[in-house]
Amino acid sequence: MLRLKLMFATLTFTSFTTMADVPDKILNTPIALLNGNTITLEEYRDKKPVYLKFWASWCQPCIKEMPHFQESQEEYGDQIKIISINIGINDTVEDINKVAQEYELTMASAYDTDGEVAQAFQFIGTPYHLLFDKNINLVHRGHKADESLDKKLHLLANQSETEHVSHAVFSKKEQTLDLPIYTKKPTAIYFTSTWCDWYLKETRPEASENCSRSQVEFNKLASKYNSVNWMLVVSRLWTVQSDLDDYIKKYDIRITSLIDTSNTAFVKYNIKNYPTLVVFKNGEEVHRTSDLVRDMRLANIIESL
Repeated sequence: MLRLKLMFATLTFTSFTTMADVPDKILNTPIALLNGNTITLEEYRDKKPVYLKFWASWCQPCIKEMPHFQESQEEYGDQIKIISINIGINDTVEDINKVAQEYELTMASAYDTDGEVAQAFQFIGTPYHLLFDKNINLVHRGHKADESLDKKLHLLANQSETEHVSHAVFSKKEQTLDLPIYTKKPTAIYFTSTWCDWYLKETRPEASENCSRSQVEFNKLASKYNSVNWMLVVSRLWTVQSDLDDYIKKYDIRITSLIDTSNTAFVKYNIKNYPTLVVFKNGEEVHRTSDLVRDMRLANIIESL
């Protein structure tokens, strides 16, 4: 009987220590690396902790943190799987490689081309740091490379027990944005952000200018072609309702304007550049563009709908 009790206790303890407290979707979300491989968190369960950092090349705090990121790789790379994840918004593989070369980054590098990774991990702004212990329990979530992050990296690297943090954010459900593209009228949806016109001025001046002039051009088109159902949808990244309200006032926008709080529309239509105008007819996409002023075909396409 004593032997049975000891066996049961051992099995129970083993099950407890190897059980991840994050949803299966998180464990099995594929992360595509630039070297052609695809990995998941599940692969590292019971093997080593995992550190994910989401970033963008135009994100000033992200770039400022890159020396710290590489130092973390050099100090803890043998004990912790460290993965760099570019969010794929207004970035290319060339942009990623340029940053990697400049800061001599040597950790695994991923490119979230379809937004599914950011969606699964409830990404809402860069930089975004996630730490998981050896059993893939969430132990850190934040937006700064600070003392708290460093402390937990050290604890994980030394296999010390680290307090878990709530993983409820990964199960958070936002209302799905229902975009009315199956109407009798053709639909044109302008996907953008409330900040690309000003935040990108220093790091991406051309993109910043395009955000401004494309918004102005969009307003002109919406005013001219009443036969089209025009909508403006902004990204949830770094954005709340007051930001959208300010943006509407700034550009004197007079059409339906919404925040994609669940990010489902941006993922569904694979919006990876801000801005992007997507034109639909009979529920089917017929055109998309990210530069409304320089797209010589756009006016003719709208007129022919």
